[in-house]
Amino acid sequence: MNKDVINLIWTAMLSLGFLGLFAQPAQLNHEKRVYKNDGNTYVQKSLPLYLKFSTSPGGEMHDLKSKASADYTDPMYLDTEGVNYIRSKWAVDKTSMKTKQPPEEILYELYADGLAPYTSMKFSGAPKYVSGGKTYFGVGLQYELTSRDGVSGVEKIHNVIGSGSWTDYTGAVSVSNEGEQTLYWYAHDNVGNAENVRNSVFVVDLTAPVSNHAIEGIVYNGNIIAPSTQFSLSKTDGSSGVRYTKYAFDDGSDRLHGGNIGVASLADGDHTLTYYSMDNVKNTETKKTFQFYLDKIPPVVENTVNGDQYKGNYLYVSARTTVSLAATDNKAGVNKIYYRIDETERFDYSSNISFPNVKGPHSLKYDATDNVQNLSPNKYLNVYMDNVSPMTGINYGNPQFFSRDTLFINKETAVTLFAKDYESGVQKIEYKVDGGSYAEYNKFNIPSAGYHTVTFRTTDRVNNVEEEKTSNVYVDNQAPEIYNNFSIQPIGSKNKGGKSLQVYPNYTRLYLGATDDHVGTETIMYSMNDGPLTLYSSPQTLDISEQNRFLKKKIMYTLKIVAKDKLGNTSEKVVEFYVGLQSDQD
Repeated sequence: MNKDVINLIWTAMLSLGFLGLFAQPAQLNHEKRVYKNDGNTYVQKSLPLYLKFSTSPGGEMHDLKSKASADYTDPMYLDTEGVNYIRSKWAVDKTSMKTKQPPEEILYELYADGLAPYTSMKFSGAPKYVSGGKTYFGVGLQYELTSRDGVSGVEKIHNVIGSGSWTDYTGAVSVSNEGEQTLYWYAHDNVGNAENVRNSVFVVDLTAPVSNHAIEGIVYNGNIIAPSTQFSLSKTDGSSGVRYTKYAFDDGSDRLHGGNIGVASLADGDHTLTYYSMDNVKNTETKKTFQFYLDKIPPVVENTVNGDQYKGNYLYVSARTTVSLAATDNKAGVNKIYYRIDETERFDYSSNISFPNVKGPHSLKYDATDNVQNLSPNKYLNVYMDNVSPMTGINYGNPQFFSRDTLFINKETAVTLFAKDYESGVQKIEYKVDGGSYAEYNKFNIPSAGYHTVTFRTTDRVNNVEEEKTSNVYVDNQAPEIYNNFSIQPIGSKNKGGKSLQVYPNYTRLYLGATDDHVGTETIMYSMNDGPLTLYSSPQTLDISEQNRFLKKKIMYTLKIVAKDKLGNTSEKVVEFYVGLQSDQD
């Protein structure tokens, strides 16, 4: 089968289909007839006329024949639309049976009606819209039919929508069915003339458009949006089409929808988007609402410094210090916290942050985003890394003496510790002597004699602890031992107050000395018989002879000897004896 034949078949099928779909209902049968009204006789113009007469009322009827016009009578047809006349030349007076004077023609009126009525249709009561060759009507549509006939008058108007049955038109008709429809109508007059069926194709649109919104951009939990987020509105109408869409925020005025709707000008908080559409025949959609929260406020990020820290000129921290970050958000919730140290790479925060273990200043910059990408302003935490321990020194006061790689002190010697820290500063100095527990430093002495080890350390204000240092010292609390020797043996003795005192001859000399086990004797002083102390220098001797004096009797001496070692440890000795002649003995 060739292509042309196929096209022909398709054309025929389509034509038959359309004829069936839009088939006009058949007109009713209307008999052509004679109609009398108000003394007038109306006859359908195409009807044949057969003339008859009678000589008495109700008498025998006789056909009226014409020889002169035999071809056009019996039947005859009326030629003129409207009034026609059957004539007799002159009227005869019924009494005198003479021609009426003045003469008057006898006329039998007969109205010929061969024209159908004309019916007009008018839609009303509903909005109207014409587009694409179609006419659309909205809610409240009705139509009215008005028919005119010039002769016998209109008997009936018939109307039907679609393929239903004809109904007689009695008044305005409301149309409540939706969709594309065809109204058919016509009228016939009183002698059976029917006008051609007329129609009007129209669309009844009773359904409002449907609008929907969509969120374009950032949204969280379905209704929390960002300032950059927009709303788009889509709308559909299955018939006359959308005329406009309007929207409003909260209690604001309606605005005509054009493109996407921004929200940046709204305040942070809860809002309601209201929107609706109207079609071209004023079907208006019920307003729709969407409640949402516009989150314009970024998170608030705070830092907590954990562990070692000290606030001075800087915030000093140690290598053990960490920083934790926490953020709160007013609505959408925190998405991420970010940080960077000293302008290095930006990281997502997940656990406590440590600073580089490099002495000196460091900067922590941090911010956060919420779940709708509001970014908080940068915040900074500036710190100073103190990863250097303090330095501690020890100082022994006086008295002290250094000899043979050994520092000697005594129990009176003050021990002083001093420390320096160039970053956060000194927090505390601790010490201990010969083991035991550390004690916080105050100036101290070491009372017990012997070798001792002082251990000490310093902690700075960020708890950097110095390695232990030690200092060895010998505490010498023992004074020198004093010796005295006479240059001759005693020549006797003498009792004095219950004591036996030696007696030496008057040429005797006295030698003094003192020995010290550790640091040595520094000075020996003596006084005789409560005299002033006099420095004794070895190998000098004390001349205690009386050979330059003539003694009449023995003389008692009280010798006070004071020895001091190099630490000031002092010993004292008193020697009592007599000097005199041998003959002076008791």
